[in-house]
Amino acid sequence: MAAEPFGRFPVARTADVDEAQEAMRSTFLPLTLRPLDPVGSGGDLDLGLNATRVGDVTVTYVRFGRGVQIDTAEADNYHVNLPITGGTVSRSGRLEPVASTPQLAAVFMPELDAELEWQAGTAQFCLMLPRHVLQQELEAMLDRPLAAPLAFAPAMDVTGDAGRAWVDALRLIERQSRYSHGLLDHPLAAGNLQRILVDGLLLAQPHTYTDALAAPHPPAAPPAIHRAIELLHTHPEQPWTTAGLARTVAVSARSLQDGFARTVGIPPTRYLREIRLQRIHEDLQAADPHTTTVSSVASRWGVLYLSRMAATYREKFGESPSQTLRHAPTRRRTQILFRAQTLYRA
Repeated sequence: MAAEPFGRFPVARTADVDEAQEAMRSTFLPLTLRPLDPVGSGGDLDLGLNATRVGDVTVTYVRFGRGVQIDTAEADNYHVNLPITGGTVSRSGRLEPVASTPQLAAVFMPELDAELEWQAGTAQFCLMLPRHVLQQELEAMLDRPLAAPLAFAPAMDVTGDAGRAWVDALRLIERQSRYSHGLLDHPLAAGNLQRILVDGLLLAQPHTYTDALAAPHPPAAPPAIHRAIELLHTHPEQPWTTAGLARTVAVSARSLQDGFARTVGIPPTRYLREIRLQRIHEDLQAADPHTTTVSSVASRWGVLYLSRMAATYREKFGESPSQTLRHAPTRRRTQILFRAQTLYRA
């Protein structure tokens, strides 16, 4: 009998509903789980759960011997479920239901709850991808900040060339997980595998930036525009204005605006705002809420109007700055515990 995928990283083996629910909660997100058929009517729950990390992406194998209903809280991350055997019917928020099979994966959005009905004997690859990972990679591919949150279509066809290529990347990662000293054990190699997985998803699955990715790449920025972009990234805390930035790189304000429109698609001031929001987000995630305030972090990056910043921050990251700060210790403890467990099992 072939070994289970990610079998070197077992998390849970149980027939108990409460234990299965807790294992799924600790691996993914808050949820409730119940068998689809009445207790005592036959059939073992038979949960098998294996999980590991590929960079910041959680990759798991989940099997239920018995049919189950799973209802989740609003997700913080993107999730992709691809059946290996059996199938599920799932719904993310109010999006269209997806009847998943080994040929059709289900994609789940942040900020939406989900309902999932697993057939008996279903086994799936279940991936959890932090939104900042997808956002940063997409921004790098587009060479500009995102103007709005990334949203995928809920059903992912993996029978076409792009879909099969993404599954091949997932299978490569599964094969590497079998080795005690494979690519997953080296941070740089694992980072490259994460990038292949994320890039493959962004290229294979339709989303709100698919057309932008397919569009001809804009010409390289003129030297003055390139220098202006570099300045904004290097010193976003400075009180830049369009006129002041134009003087610094020795062009007119109109030329600067036109250059940004052609190169990154948004004005210099908006480009700066996106950089500042990202820096604030990263600092809040790493901060101690007992010794740090949102205002101190915001002012560090040149933001003076907190109410205006908070509104755009929530739109971009799906939560308020104070929520990011408040949840930072919990997220770090979860990451440290998960990595420690992974190292221990290895």
